[in-house]
Amino acid sequence: MTSVPPPFERPGPPPSRPELPAGAVAGPPPPQGSGTSDDVPAGPLAAVPAWAPLAAMVLAFVAATLAYVLIGAVLKAGGTDVTATGPPGLVISATLLQDIALIGAAVVFSAMWARGLTPASFGLRTTRLWPAVGNMALVFAVFWVLTLLYLTLVGQPDQQELTRDLKDEGSATTLVAYGVLLAFAAPLAEEFFFRGFMFSVFSARIGPWWGAVVTGTIFGFVHVAGSPVKTVVVLIILGIALCLLFWRTGSLLPCIAVHSINNAISFAATKSLPPVAFGAVVLGSAGACMAVAMAVLKRTRPA
Repeated sequence: MTSVPPPFERPGPPPSRPELPAGAVAGPPPPQGSGTSDDVPAGPLAAVPAWAPLAAMVLAFVAATLAYVLIGAVLKAGGTDVTATGPPGLVISATLLQDIALIGAAVVFSAMWARGLTPASFGLRTTRLWPAVGNMALVFAVFWVLTLLYLTLVGQPDQQELTRDLKDEGSATTLVAYGVLLAFAAPLAEEFFFRGFMFSVFSARIGPWWGAVVTGTIFGFVHVAGSPVKTVVVLIILGIALCLLFWRTGSLLPCIAVHSINNAISFAATKSLPPVAFGAVVLGSAGACMAVAMAVLKRTRPA
């Protein structure tokens, strides 16, 4: 995406740092990934090497796997029947720990090279409301159109293991836990790691477009366990779209909202919820994610 600067009346290129009127104070620099040009302004994460997000991701997944094994061993010692896909509490607990590990790994690996890190360094910053809403609607619409075109060409994919588990699950407590995991925890953790951390590091080196493609592809393939290949391609499309949304708005908040809405729609549709419950799940999930993200902003915003 290219923006054209306004014409100048005098010949020659415009000054890179024009003088300010007497008494005027310079404003802050534009946020990283603001989408105002094809060049992403260098932020603190530009100092992080390109291999660091991959190493952090592997470390987080290893930690989650170890947690799965340890929790499973404890449950089995207590007499619980532990299988490769259950019980649900084991899968939910290990996945929540994985989400926490992703956030922790992103912060730790960033702090090794970057200085002065704040939540804004990872995209947790405010943005203009209505332009963000417009970009969200555009990205969501493009994602669905591309997904429908793709599925029309290749056919409907088989169901994910998680989708089958949700359909068969009858416990209200377990369903609430799955809903919190899918529509609340996952959007917060995955957006922080993949868009706020990985995309910021990659785009500083290869530009926002290639950074979006690489990050989106990795995002899709990390969901390959329990998902058919056709579904992985859909997730790659979603991952790329969320990267471009982050670049356009300069904020992670719209990405978290779109991710939460998408997962909540999938959850509600899988359980065939009635319209009122459907809307409550979607709006409640997105609202809860925004409340947590804004709370982080308020508690860490400098005076």
